[in-house]
Amino acid sequence: MVEAASHGPDAIPALRQLLFETDRSGFFATRLRAVDALVLIGAHDVLVEFLESSREIADPVAGLGEDAIINAAARALSDVQEPRVFRLLMALAEKRIRPGVVAALGAFRRVDAIPHLVAALAEDESRPSAEAALLDLGAAARNALLETASRKPFTDCESESRLRQRRSALGLLARIGVQPQAWPGLREIMRDRDPRLRQLARQLCPPETERQER
Repeated sequence: MVEAASHGPDAIPALRQLLFETDRSGFFATRLRAVDALVLIGAHDVLVEFLESSREIADPVAGLGEDAIINAAARALSDVQEPRVFRLLMALAEKRIRPGVVAALGAFRRVDAIPHLVAALAEDESRPSAEAALLDLGAAARNALLETASRKPFTDCESESRLRQRRSALGLLARIGVQPQAWPGLREIMRDRDPRLRQLARQLCPPETERQER
């Protein structure tokens, strides 16, 4: 594909055709190389076009390959700081959380993306990129993180992904820092069923706050 990229814009039609092909066999390495070649050429418009036309695929094997291509194309657009790209990534995140989309959204460092970044904390593959992006946003993410960490399940059975999301949100707050306005919410978390959440909340509250809970 590097050789293809060496042909410059003349290679774009062939690379575009390859990118848009769906391989039912599940082998997608060639399409990934097509993404790399398009990036080398600077044909970001083709990647935008592909993401705008992306769709859910029912076949599970082909779907895995398609997800890999969508993630690669989204990551490749991280450096294209244009409003249309941000809107596209937001639309993709609205439909489904994918690690490549989350990483690209985080690169924009925009508060508009906070709800999607916080939602991504529930997904193991997306969590590292989401955490890094939320740390970059710092104080702007405090309220959303506290709200997420404080949100208790409607039933006694809390899903593991939801629990990991709450733990991640509270851990990020510990790194960003909290203000006194957050203490009432943290006191509620100190009564949570999960011991790790209780421990993190105690670490974030001043000692006198913990004494009030006893």
